[in-house]
Amino acid sequence: MIIYLNKLLKSKFFKNSFLYTIGSMMTPMIGLVMLPIYTGYLNPAEYGVMTTIQTLVGMLQIFLLLSLNGAVTRFFYDFLEQPEKRKEYLGSIFIFVLLFSTIIATILLLFSNSIGSLLFRNIPIDPFYYYLIGLSCTSALLALPMALFRAQEKAGLFILVNTLKALFIMGLTVYLIVGRDLGAESALIAQLLITFLFVLITFGMLRKFLKFSLNFSLVKQSLLFSLPLLPHVASGWIISSSDRVILEKFVNIADLGIYALAAQVSMVLALFYSSINNALVPRYTMLRKEGNELKASKLLKIFAYVVVIFGVASIPVAMYAIKLFTSDQYYGAIAIIPILLIAQIVKGFYFIPVAKLFYTKKTKIIATSSTLAAIFNIIINIIAIPIIGLYGAIVSTIIAELLRLLLIYKASKSVSASQSNVKISSI
Repeated sequence: MIIYLNKLLKSKFFKNSFLYTIGSMMTPMIGLVMLPIYTGYLNPAEYGVMTTIQTLVGMLQIFLLLSLNGAVTRFFYDFLEQPEKRKEYLGSIFIFVLLFSTIIATILLLFSNSIGSLLFRNIPIDPFYYYLIGLSCTSALLALPMALFRAQEKAGLFILVNTLKALFIMGLTVYLIVGRDLGAESALIAQLLITFLFVLITFGMLRKFLKFSLNFSLVKQSLLFSLPLLPHVASGWIISSSDRVILEKFVNIADLGIYALAAQVSMVLALFYSSINNALVPRYTMLRKEGNELKASKLLKIFAYVVVIFGVASIPVAMYAIKLFTSDQYYGAIAIIPILLIAQIVKGFYFIPVAKLFYTKKTKIIATSSTLAAIFNIIINIIAIPIIGLYGAIVSTIIAELLRLLLIYKASKSVSASQSNVKISSI
């Protein structure tokens, strides 16, 4: 057992997982540090406005990217022996996303009044709709170089970029909230300016890895892979975040702020799982490529233990954190947080069968399962929220995560069984 632990601690997966965890957790940890400032200078209504815009940014950037960041992570390995082709591929993807996101953002701005009135009931379109568009574009563009860092397994660079970005955002946000009294706009302005700065920096750092041409054949190849992933990625947002968009139309903004605080804290666990997954997918893919299926299987088991141990431990920690870092007007979030964390634990297990299907490029199966769960989530939200308010959102999240896990697990078992039959017949 000790020998096995020593091997694990020395493995590249463990080192990268540790670094990805630190890098990915910097933003939520700084958000946790910022809670006394947010809850001290912003009332629940202002906090609800700020977090609702941040939630919508997560959704819009998914569509601006078309999940091509996932394609970069996967197809990077197909061009390992062709450095010039790899440069052409990466350059084509980067330019395509830049053009596509610019066109879509322009259309959204032209129809700001009609689209904004559909999105918001209690939130002013001006200026928050414009923050939504700007933040979504810059976040989508930054996701590409971050995906390339992951594919290259440059975990140190990944953590450096994430850490510096988070620190700069924190500093500017504090200045705008405390020094300029800009309220709910403070964090949004800071995120927009700093994210744009880091887009310029990271694109500059990756110049030598890119050939700025637009090869539509390579883009089409990636889109065929990534578009089926779009419902999968979007469903993750729908299940975890769409409830706040629906709640904005049925509860007062102050209650939305309470719920948003609990959801934000629970997202620390989700980001922790996601950061481990950032190391899991490239390492699992590489092991399967090399034929080390036994090691790949052990990797997934380790991840399962991580999900259980850290998930259970996070419940009392999160409850205490809310009590410690927030003012008493936010204490209502303490009753909500344990249930939301259970949903995050279920989501953690979901990454395991997805890693298998991701390697086999069975992205349509992932998309179908995720889409069904997301539709189910929206239906429950629409029915339950008007009746039981915040708890309708909580119930729908847990049920949708369980349904998605069951569907994707069944699909993964089916694919594994069919592959085993192919191997046996070939023998």
